[in-house]
Amino acid sequence: MKLPGTEKFVPAFSHALLVLALLSTAPVAFADAEADYKRGREAYRVNDVVGAMEPLKKAADAGHAGAQALYGSILDSAELDDEALPYLQKAAAQGDMDGEYGLAKMYFTGEAKAPSDAETGRLMRAAASKGHQLAIVTIALAFVRGEKRLNADNPAAPEASEFLLKAAELGEVDAIKAVVDGYRGGKYGFTADAAKAELWDSRLAAILGTLKKGAKK
Repeated sequence: MKLPGTEKFVPAFSHALLVLALLSTAPVAFADAEADYKRGREAYRVNDVVGAMEPLKKAADAGHAGAQALYGSILDSAELDDEALPYLQKAAAQGDMDGEYGLAKMYFTGEAKAPSDAETGRLMRAAASKGHQLAIVTIALAFVRGEKRLNADNPAAPEASEFLLKAAELGEVDAIKAVVDGYRGGKYGFTADAAKAELWDSRLAAILGTLKKGAKK
């Protein structure tokens, strides 16, 4: 068998052994990246950002989507947008919801140039579809504001009520207020329903009361 770029030939079985050797290292490499990611994630959770960066970068550079998303988000928070962008793009390309949200956020806020408003909205919805809470809240409130950049400029769309209810269930105060308004006046794609409006109004009062008590402590 001829090796590319040479005039040498090696036995076919030697090539097969080489392929098997490379394949056998793949699970080990992934395990190492997963271990680095977990080590970096745990350090980040206890606010040891400095301790988190080295293992996260190592895992991210090895192709670990979760590490790419978290490392990119940390860089983004530090206003290192040019460094953050490629990591978030790689994570999003792998379907990681944190990467999708982080990239959509950078596009939406102007920290990075978006390919299009449609792509920003697609990424945010992709993250939301996987249960990313900030993505859900972002889209829900975008319908309240009529935000075109997230394809949320039609407050009467059925999607508006769906996202607002999801965000309200998460306890987002502004979303709950919109749900109350929606059930009272038929806004945001809701069908007017006085009983449901009162139910959500009661939930809102309870949440605001809890927040007020917490603020006094």
